[in-house]
Amino acid sequence: MKSLVVYTTVFALGVGVGIGAPTLLSRYAQPYLPTFLQQPAHPLEGTVTHKQRDQERLLMTVTTAHGTILATFKKQVPEIDLLVEERDSVTLDVRQYEPFVNDPPVLKVDKHTLQEPIPLPSLSTSMESAHRPESPMDSTPPPREPSMEPEASIPSQN
Repeated sequence: MKSLVVYTTVFALGVGVGIGAPTLLSRYAQPYLPTFLQQPAHPLEGTVTHKQRDQERLLMTVTTAHGTILATFKKQVPEIDLLVEERDSVTLDVRQYEPFVNDPPVLKVDKHTLQEPIPLPSLSTSMESAHRPESPMDSTPPPREPSMEPEASIPSQN
């Protein structure tokens, strides 16, 4: 009877360690594992909608296809603040979608490019011509600009 209790206890402990160890080990030992044993990256891409810098942390709101994420950075704050601007496309390495993440690795940043504004025509010239009606009295020929070509002389007929 005593041996049955020992075998049952050892079996239950084995099942508990077999189920709990991978989840606990991946959560707490992940930073200390070599790179070939670490979990692969799960990139999550989104657009930065808001960014706020405090003294020792950076808060960044990222809108993704899965939802909105509030990423809090406490490491490399000045570098990330200089690199990422609002409306940039950012790829973060997170295990899964979570609304709040702390110090997620930034895998990629695509800068938002502004389109060049189309130059508008000068308003001053169009306003001057609109307010000044043309009359036959004011029709003076425009001043002649000097040309670089020599003037052709007309040969005299004797």
